[in-house]
Amino acid sequence: VEPDCPHFELCPGCQFLHTDYASELNYKKAALQRYLGVLGVDMDGIEVVPAPRRLAYRNRVQLHYRHKYIGMLDPVSDQVLEVPHCKIMREELRPAFARLYQGDWQKDHPGRGHCELYYKAGEVSIRWNGSYAHGGFSQVYEEMNLVLQERVQTLLAALGSKCLLDIFAGSGNLSDAFAAAGGRRVMLDGHADPGCAELDNFYQMDLYAEQALPDFIRRAGATDFDTLLIDPPRRGFPGLAGWVKEINPRHLLYVSCNPASLARDLRGLGARFRIEAVQLLDLFPATAHFETLIALQIK
Repeated sequence: VEPDCPHFELCPGCQFLHTDYASELNYKKAALQRYLGVLGVDMDGIEVVPAPRRLAYRNRVQLHYRHKYIGMLDPVSDQVLEVPHCKIMREELRPAFARLYQGDWQKDHPGRGHCELYYKAGEVSIRWNGSYAHGGFSQVYEEMNLVLQERVQTLLAALGSKCLLDIFAGSGNLSDAFAAAGGRRVMLDGHADPGCAELDNFYQMDLYAEQALPDFIRRAGATDFDTLLIDPPRRGFPGLAGWVKEINPRHLLYVSCNPASLARDLRGLGARFRIEAVQLLDLFPATAHFETLIALQIK
């Protein structure tokens, strides 16, 4: 089809605007099945949850600049591609985005670097050369994040979960509804968002450190967690098998933005699980990325 964005042929940001949305979802479903096929998942076993709109959804956009140019960084040519007509960001970001292409930023930010536009809590902010998600991490597609939250809560209710260990919990994005409904929750993350650091049920630790698991057991004591919920970054959670063996939950919910690391981590569990549900949620339409929510029963 004719791409909706004039930058599509050159910009590395979107990969699927040359095809219709139904085809994009089919391609993503096939990609997920290729990764999970070794675990016995076929195409019929994957539920696809489409997004309500394909463009104008991102609440956070990071741009690179070099000298007088600002835009997307092409990883092949290592050049900045100007994208003044980008279609993927929320409408609330467009005025600030348009001002960048008036060039006023150049005198204050010479050389090279990056900037991030972020729409959160009804306000637009811009940060130069700072850390990613400078206002605190959130999913970039707010409406689809609500769908993800609802899907997680529905699965937890169906599983009869009473005591949840939420690993890579952030500020509790995926488990707040569970706690509000009366479930017992303990949260772990490498970073403590404001409001979490002082909570009795929040433990800040480097989850990739070798001593993370014994450190958690020492600090938290013996707790009978019936469900383990994890939502790691793209690198996944190579230590998952050790945590499952030590915590011994009856159920595991894994939310992943990278099917490769998801499949690797689940293979590491051996034959100790049965897949109950696989859901592909399109939190990143027009791109090759998506979220997977998978529910396992631990044997």
